[in-house]
Amino acid sequence: MKKIIIILSTFLIITLLFTGSCYARAGGGSGSGSSGGGGSSSSGGNSYHDHYYGRRGRSNPIEAIVMTVVVVSGIYGLNASQRRRKARLLHQRTKKQLDILDDEDAFWNEERIKKEVKRNYFIIQEAWSKKDLETLKDYLTPQLLDAWQTKMNWYEFQGRRNELTNIKLIKQHVVNVYDSENDDEDYFWVYIEGMMDDLTIDEQNQVIESYDGVFVEYWKFKRLGNRILLDEIRQQDEYEN
Repeated sequence: MKKIIIILSTFLIITLLFTGSCYARAGGGSGSGSSGGGGSSSSGGNSYHDHYYGRRGRSNPIEAIVMTVVVVSGIYGLNASQRRRKARLLHQRTKKQLDILDDEDAFWNEERIKKEVKRNYFIIQEAWSKKDLETLKDYLTPQLLDAWQTKMNWYEFQGRRNELTNIKLIKQHVVNVYDSENDDEDYFWVYIEGMMDDLTIDEQNQVIESYDGVFVEYWKFKRLGNRILLDEIRQQDEYEN
């Protein structure tokens, strides 16, 4: 019985830690370790083995599972705090650079950037969900648009569609900027922490994948005059490692 409890507890930890890695949201994701509502991929190496025994020396399955959930929640809370702290540190350094650049070029005004990023975030997520390539043309670079169109075609070939609802932007921080003498080469990276109901549905209208937790991504925007175009999305471990 004890071995069964250990196996179930370990399975629960793994499930909670990696829930959300098979998401589909804007761009289809990469599935390579976005932080989700169940935990962060950076904590994947942690494990927990229950050694609690009841009054008669037997494992209590309910208490073992409760303890597992408590430990997993603690791991996730710690990782969430660490990732936010890291993003804030990156932003603090970048903010000093933005303040200098803003004096010479209003494009780099941080508040203006944040407003445009927020606006684009919602438009892009909704357009992806609706497979609205005409709208996406105005918000993605040509290279990213081609990549997303290929993913949409692949979903259609598989008889699947991705529906995103209750889209939220929890936090955003500009964490890196590149200012070139040629404005068309300017770009910046933004830490994105969001949440949404992310469903993948088949031809029979059956939900085959779902996710509604918090995720972290890094979005790269390129400058086009005074506008910005999304050029790349990286998952947390892809950007930070």
